[in-house]
Amino acid sequence: MRRLGFTTIEMIIVVAIIGIITLIGFPKIRQTLDKTNLRSARAAVGTMAGTARAAAIQRGCRSALHFAAATNAVWVTTACPTKVDTVSGVQDLKARFRVTLTASRDSVQYDPRGLSLDGFPSNTVVRLTGSVAANKDSVMINPIGKVVLQ
Repeated sequence: MRRLGFTTIEMIIVVAIIGIITLIGFPKIRQTLDKTNLRSARAAVGTMAGTARAAAIQRGCRSALHFAAATNAVWVTTACPTKVDTVSGVQDLKARFRVTLTASRDSVQYDPRGLSLDGFPSNTVVRLTGSVAANKDSVMINPIGKVVLQ
């Protein structure tokens, strides 16, 4: 008599092999996903800096890119003579990308020409740290307000 199918021992061996492969591969997948989140957060901060410069030029008034390390938030505001307006929504980097933020100062100010001439003598450095502590990245904004690639 011929039986079709798998025995219980064969199924247990296959499940054990799959489990071992998963245990070996999961940390690598987690680290890769964290690096991807870190790069996305870096791109988001760079885009927000560009948004702040563009808003200053388009509206003809001062704008600012704000960093809140306590809440891991980044946002852009404009200060026109009649009102202060939040141009972009507040981006919570911890919730969106699972990264923490530290910055060398709390904001970068742009004048109506799109230049940051607020007297800060050195680069503004925004450091981003992923959920895996070894994963770190940063965004540098030079004294005139341009994002500098590293």
